[in-house]
Amino acid sequence: MKIRQAQLDDAPGISEIHRSHIGRWYRRLDGEQVDVPYNNLSSGEHWGFGGPWMSVETCSVHLNNLLLQHQYPFVAMDGDDLVGEIELFSGSEGANYGKNLHIGLLYVRKGHTGEGIGSALVNKAFLFAESHDCDTVTVASTAANLGFYEQCGFSLEGTMIELEAMTKEYDVDIVPIKPPMSLWSFTRGIPMPVGRYQSSAFHVFEQLDRYAIPEFLNVRRDRAFVNVNRHPSMFAFTRYDSLPARADVYVWSDAGAEAAIKAALTLLHKGGVEYATILLAGDDYYAMADEVDAAVKGSRGSLLRRLRN
Repeated sequence: MKIRQAQLDDAPGISEIHRSHIGRWYRRLDGEQVDVPYNNLSSGEHWGFGGPWMSVETCSVHLNNLLLQHQYPFVAMDGDDLVGEIELFSGSEGANYGKNLHIGLLYVRKGHTGEGIGSALVNKAFLFAESHDCDTVTVASTAANLGFYEQCGFSLEGTMIELEAMTKEYDVDIVPIKPPMSLWSFTRGIPMPVGRYQSSAFHVFEQLDRYAIPEFLNVRRDRAFVNVNRHPSMFAFTRYDSLPARADVYVWSDAGAEAAIKAALTLLHKGGVEYATILLAGDDYYAMADEVDAAVKGSRGSLLRRLRN
């Protein structure tokens, strides 16, 4: 088996890796699942089975954006066949993570699991992190894969709390600032106290990864650049065309989690959004639970391997 950096020509093979886990293609009609041949589904319908990797067209766009934004997709080869893929996101995001390498995705072709491909790809991530002087390697895992990542050397770092909060205006100092030329340069080294399900680099990339798919027309991405209590901050809101209006919140700021959340809820309230989905570290939530009108919707674990202190 050989592992190498992915190229744009690998998009068809990468898409096949992901699609190998889909046992049935269907369309929803009047609440029913009706079997439909893969080629009769639109790119948006393909996406619904697992994201941009579900069709060669959108996988090509995604892979192109990864390479242009200097992120790191790798593929595992068995002879001439692609049998696994890993996507690595490199960034710098404050004292807790330092220079961080994040595993945004790891997939092994169906029929090849249990052959050590996944472990080899994770080991590639560790070697890459060490060669690039990273302080930490992180991954967000489902419960089903938690044991695998722990065997690879990751430890459960902490708990992320997911909240649904009502927006309103809070007493926090918010002053607009000039938008930067580059999101990457603005967010480098700044903590991400809100919305960090994956990593700062992953979510910055997500802000720039766009697709011309009709099904996405009811989703809007807004950004605001402001000083929060004199701290330069970036707010990213994924807004949905729903009643009542709601949005997912992502914040880069060293103003602290409480100030960042209050500023986000204030900005959304002024923009006519009634509810916000917020993800933050458990310690931050418990320190400010009485300060924000929010209900806990769930929790997620975050995994980390620290390479140096």
